[in-house]
Amino acid sequence: MSSQLINQYYRAEKLPHIWCPGCGHGIITRAVSQAIHNMGLDKDKVCIVSGIGCSSRAPGYMDFNTLHTTHGRALALLPE
Repeated sequence: MSSQLINQYYRAEKLPHIWCPGCGHGIITRAVSQAIHNMGLDKDKVCIVSGIGCSSRAPGYMDFNTLHTTHGRALALLPE
């Protein structure tokens, strides 16, 4: 992962992540941050939502507005 993405979109003090090698969560998290970067989205207008399990660690690693919810109960908020 490029240091630019880490510095801009991750909580560096929480790294390195503790996902198992090859599980895919780190790959997907990087792809999400790369997509946000490529789309030029305002970091303060992005919310990362997680449920339970290993993927729920993503909001702890990613420096966006984050929400940790119970499994299957994440609610979408529509812009006004």
